[in-house]
Amino acid sequence: MNSIQVTEFSNRVFDRYDKNHSGFIEKDELNTLLKNLAMELNSQQPTQKEIDYMLSYLDTNNDSKVSRTEFQRLGELMVKVLGNK
Repeated sequence: MNSIQVTEFSNRVFDRYDKNHSGFIEKDELNTLLKNLAMELNSQQPTQKEIDYMLSYLDTNNDSKVSRTEFQRLGELMVKVLGNK
């Protein structure tokens, strides 16, 4: 995938999991997203510690939520993981 396709993919995933349409992925939405991703990959469910780590990894401005721009990092990782599946 090229960078435009990664951005489009990230935006689709972001919109799917931003359930309250706040423009952010909050902790509960990230929790759902990561658990669904684990099921998709036939992998172990993430622990709360792993979910907390992912939130801190993505949340570069430390506001306890993930903006669309911050979410691009996860989109890039997901493309790599799903592309190797």
